[in-house]
Amino acid sequence: ADVCLLVIDSTEPISVQDLKIAERAWDAGCGLIVVANKWDLVKKETNTAVEFERQLRERARLLRWVPIIFTSALTGQRVQRTLDLILDVAAERSRRIPTSEVNDVVELLERRNQPPHYRGRLVKLLYSTQVATAPPTFVIFANHPKGITDNYMRYLHNGFRERWGFTGSPIRIRIRGRREEQS
Repeated sequence: ADVCLLVIDSTEPISVQDLKIAERAWDAGCGLIVVANKWDLVKKETNTAVEFERQLRERARLLRWVPIIFTSALTGQRVQRTLDLILDVAAERSRRIPTSEVNDVVELLERRNQPPHYRGRLVKLLYSTQVATAPPTFVIFANHPKGITDNYMRYLHNGFRERWGFTGSPIRIRIRGRREEQS
């Protein structure tokens, strides 16, 4: 699937099984939208939807980037809007970023927060490009790719999200070493 809709019962807390399904779709590179159904049965107070979203996003980090829509299949509330959201997520998933812009963002992120040293050597991010869409996949060439830690990868990932969004779509970042010169 290009875009998956995870339909949950909004009258109950999200289950572990629901989260596993969401994670499986995300890991497969699918766009993801959470559809909180039965919203008409939820007793609403001020900020009920905001609080529901906050609790959902706290349960799983990947839901931080996933749109959530509140619907009622029985009354048809916001069901049509779901189709528009599917098209939006599909467009985000297929978006291509120019190489110059990717390099500019990586350079800015590197200036803001240098990668950690690797075996006493400075790690430099040399060149970056988007190599695929659906899901958006980026390759960053570095002088010491093993020196890029998981924390720094999350930093790059969050920086890309901050800049380009890619709402509802997973993004992939790969680190590669530069090829050694042939003698």
